[in-house]
Amino acid sequence: MIFTVLLVPPLLLCVMLALGRYEEHMFDPDRLQPAPPRRHLTPVPEAEAETAVETAPTPPVAPVVPGSQAA
Repeated sequence: MIFTVLLVPPLLLCVMLALGRYEEHMFDPDRLQPAPPRRHLTPVPEAEAETAVETAPTPPVAPVVPGSQAA
């Protein structure tokens, strides 16, 4: 009796879920196939990366005066 109470309801639930999945597969088999992978990032060409570094302006350097120090 305990076997019936504890194991039959989960077994019936699994059967119903399996039948639902089978029905979805029969009506639309293409829906269950995974989508092809897509790229989310775009590559940066090497030539553009090197010229961007070379053309970057350098900040001006203030001359150092030996006698002036902050107090």
